[in-house]
Amino acid sequence: MNSRSRKITPHTGSPRAEPIPNWSTLSRADQVEIHNHGQVITSGCIDMLAMDGSVLWLQQDDGKGRALFLHSDGLRVYRRLVKQS
Repeated sequence: MNSRSRKITPHTGSPRAEPIPNWSTLSRADQVEIHNHGQVITSGCIDMLAMDGSVLWLQQDDGKGRALFLHSDGLRVYRRLVKQS
C-alpha cells in the first residue's frame, strides 16, 4: 500500500482499541470485550488466565456469570479503556 492509496480517518481524540493477539499479556482484572467475526459477543472482567494465554475465564458484565474462552477458537479480545476520574 502506498501513501496515495492509504485511507485517512479523522482524529477523534480517543485512541482506537486494538485486539490483543497474545492473551498472556493480559492481566487478571483487565476489562475486556470478546469479539467473534467482528461482533461483540460479551464483555467483562478477566477472572483467571492461563499463563500461556491459551484460556481465560471472564466474569461477564450484567450478571451473566463466568464463562470460559479458548484462544484456539479464533476469538479476538480487546482491552477496554477505563476512564480515569
